[in-house]
Amino acid sequence: MAPADAMQVIDWVVRYDELAARRDALTAGELDAMGLAAWFLGREAECERAWDDAHLAYLDAGDTDAAIRCVFWLGFTLADHGEAVRAGAWMSRLFELTDTVDPTPGTAATAALCRAVGAFANGQVEASVDLGERAVDLARLARDVDTEVLATMGLGRALVYAGRIGEGFACMDRVMLAISSGRVSDRVAGPAYCAVIASCLDRWDVDRARVWTRDLSDWCDAQRGLEPFRGECSVHRAGVQRLLGEWPEAVLTLEAVCDRERRVETLEDAYYGLGELCRLVGRRRDAEAAYRHAAELGREVQPGFALLARDSRRFAAARSGVARALETNPAPGARAELLAAQVELEVEHGDRNVAVRAATALRAMADQLGTVFLEAQADRAEARLLIGTDAPQQALPLLRRSWAVWRRLEAPYEAAVTRVLMARANRAFGDEEAAQLEFDAARTVLSGLGAVADLDRLERLAAESGGAAASAGLTKRELEVLRLVASGRSNRQIAAELFLSERTVARHVSNILGKLGLGSRSAATAFAFEHGLNTPR
Repeated sequence: MAPADAMQVIDWVVRYDELAARRDALTAGELDAMGLAAWFLGREAECERAWDDAHLAYLDAGDTDAAIRCVFWLGFTLADHGEAVRAGAWMSRLFELTDTVDPTPGTAATAALCRAVGAFANGQVEASVDLGERAVDLARLARDVDTEVLATMGLGRALVYAGRIGEGFACMDRVMLAISSGRVSDRVAGPAYCAVIASCLDRWDVDRARVWTRDLSDWCDAQRGLEPFRGECSVHRAGVQRLLGEWPEAVLTLEAVCDRERRVETLEDAYYGLGELCRLVGRRRDAEAAYRHAAELGREVQPGFALLARDSRRFAAARSGVARALETNPAPGARAELLAAQVELEVEHGDRNVAVRAATALRAMADQLGTVFLEAQADRAEARLLIGTDAPQQALPLLRRSWAVWRRLEAPYEAAVTRVLMARANRAFGDEEAAQLEFDAARTVLSGLGAVADLDRLERLAAESGGAAASAGLTKRELEVLRLVASGRSNRQIAAELFLSERTVARHVSNILGKLGLGSRSAATAFAFEHGLNTPR
């Protein structure tokens, strides 16, 4: 799409005022245009009244197709505002009108589109796919680009929910290309942008969402007085801004939504997003207040609230919050966030078996949905599991692959978090110099972002060189074995306590002695006491 300054700028305030000044003398087409202007300005009552009058005027003029289009937009906009009962009444009126005339491809396409949307809303996904395909075919036959785009958008959404991910996103790409070509009216462009971006973010297709959000911003800037897309679409835009590290801009975007939005569904997401940004920059009280606002409105506030608890070192509360949220069978986008958080929390502060199950589930989601964001999340989760094992070096290829994705997506925070893990993996492998280089790189980015809590964790980790033990490359498991050796336990007792075989414990002891250059268990015990490794860390 061309930049905003190259687009035709439309002043909807001027257009509405010009038409409203001669309201009683407007033609059907002018009433239709007045309804559209009122819709763009967020004047819902005036919009409904103008389109109602327009549809009657079209009928008086014998233009049933145009009347049906007015009725469709009345039902569509009311449904978008959450007024299901009134939207349903107008859709019934639409079917009533289509039954009174010989169907043209245009009216048939509109009717099929409405039935497809209704089937999807009722959970009949396969029926929605069939009806959506029919609506697309009829719209093409009628050469009705607007209806074709709306039908393709709905079809894409239904295909994604049916598990046909590739086909679904291909439909959405066609929608966006039709908009960028200038063949679609402004009436359709805004809703299509928002719906496609929402579908992308719901499935963590961040690459597409990033591109289309920038185009949506350009389109919004060319619409003077625009209101309908300053709510939900602004929340989506803030999500992309957060990913790109544009945190101050994202805060301003969400604060504006919180100040003026009336729809509960949009408002709760705006408060949650604001809570996430406040958490990241260390504004804990503001974060908690925003999360509580979101919770009061009915929004699930995990994993953000759990990570805030983690930052306050309330680990049990953090773990239970995420576990409880996962039991509610959340949507794919929310589930991926929760699983990634569960891996992090359980690896560091809880049950490794729970972390393994969460990482496995996250990998299955990544394989099913095929988005690079989820693949990078899954790689990072599996690397977290490997860092504390006897093979920390196996984490590094996964982390490098994950980091490459964040860099391509221009996601500085995610890239920095991944480099902290690369530092830990290098340290566990015994390369402290490489670890400090990774810490330095992550520190530079996190400082620039103002990621206070992450910086605190980084500094604690960077300072924990572990003395000679870390430089010699003892793994987390080897440190556990060394602590138990220092307590006087035999290999059999250590094996029972750590749920290992005696052979595995003997191998760990041999590795410890070799890495530290020691000749006996008593020397290892002395080393542990000298370096403070005789107690749990």
